Amino acid sequence: MIFENMGFYFREALLSFRRSTLMSIAAILSITTILLIVGFFLLISVNLNLFLENLESQLEIIVYLEDNISQAELSTLTNNLNSITGIKEVKFVSKEEAYQRLSKDLGELKDILSAIEKNPLPASFEIQIKDPKTIEQIANQVTKFIKVEEVEYGREIAERLLNFTYIFRRAGMLILALLVFSSILIISNIIKITVYARRNEIEIMSLVGATSWFVKSPFIIEGFLQGFISSVLSTIILYNFYFFAINKVHQAIPFLPLVVDKVDLLPIGIAIVLLGSLVGVLGSMFSVGKYLNV
Repeated sequence: MIFENMGFYFREALLSFRRSTLMSIAAILSITTILLIVGFFLLISVNLNLFLENLESQLEIIVYLEDNISQAELSTLTNNLNSITGIKEVKFVSKEEAYQRLSKDLGELKDILSAIEKNPLPASFEIQIKDPKTIEQIANQVTKFIKVEEVEYGREIAERLLNFTYIFRRAGMLILALLVFSSILIISNIIKITVYARRNEIEIMSLVGATSWFVKSPFIIEGFLQGFISSVLSTIILYNFYFFAINKVHQAIPFLPLVVDKVDLLPIGIAIVLLGSLVGVLGSMFSVGKYLNV
């Protein structure tokens, strides 16, 4: 029965839009503003998370080797390193390459190396890991291999960075949860105001024998439309502003990592549309029920 009357409910919802145009526009603008605030925070959170991941990805393990390591031992060690779970990439740096890097880093001061008769730098492995949280565990495993002279990963710096990113992410999740909760309350109250303005209409329909769903359905559809239109408007504004802003940021700070792929941003748009539509439906449903005498 509900689905058979869906066309009627939609027509009634659209008529309500026309009868209370100013109220509907005010509700849509208010909800759009709230969703814009949520969307801005989501965009900031996504980019901050990318920045933190970029910082974490720079954590690496340096494995310095003994000078007397043979080619066979080097091959065995390479295989052992590649077999460790959690290692993303293993790169060998020969003594000669390490010397060239040092010479390049010294720049104009590289002439001081001419006083050194023999290359004092050891060969090494540079290890990138998949999960920064496992860096200490992997470093401890590598230390046990033969022909490994020293393992270095900046323990204190790594621990501080991981603690910082952990706290920052948890704080971001808490703020986001509070913001979404506040948005739900505010949007629900905005819907309630629009329903309150027509409370007499609801009570009269209830008194003449209209069923609960017959009264509720047009309001629920109207609330859905208000939430959906608001969420689409806020998504369009957000995306246009965001890509304009990141172009300006890239011009000023080209090396700053930012989310630029529209596919990566799609979940934010979907989340905003779902939030606006769902809150619009639920807000209307509960608000109308308050004035029903059934």
